Amino acid sequence: MPHWPYVQAVDDALTARGIPPGTVRTGHHGLERGLTTYMTLAWDVSRTSGRGGIRLDREERQGWHYALTGLNAFDVLLYTVVTALRTPIADLERVADVAEELVCFPRVPDVEYREEWEGAREVRVAADDFRRSRLGLGPLRPHKHRTSARGPRRTTSSWSSCRPADRG
Repeated sequence: MPHWPYVQAVDDALTARGIPPGTVRTGHHGLERGLTTYMTLAWDVSRTSGRGGIRLDREERQGWHYALTGLNAFDVLLYTVVTALRTPIADLERVADVAEELVCFPRVPDVEYREEWEGAREVRVAADDFRRSRLGLGPLRPHKHRTSARGPRRTTSSWSSCRPADRG
């Protein structure tokens, strides 16, 4: 999975915080949903301070959501957006902050975190390359400097420098 480094980093951050999820699932959706990736972190009732479990879901394009579950993890009592995490590839400590509030106090912190994880760009590139490969296309690599057999490509900043009268 292209987002596996992020999944591992989130799991490690949660474990370091003392709230390891009981379940970590990851995968990708089909073509009907654009081959987007997802991650599910779940704590059953034995790991929470509430009367049920907590599930934290991350969808590549939709961001973060959480569910309050009953004694049976399939009984979803509430499912809503995690308003505290404003980016789908949120900073690990911010994810751990939100998860800790949910697991220990069944509430979302009343803050907004906009920091991204330091590896967010690489995860996005890997996800794009994954989708392209599933569609039979080659990877899309960013090019800092285009070169050819004649050397680097020259660019001009305005049309005026292209007129014959402006050339030396």
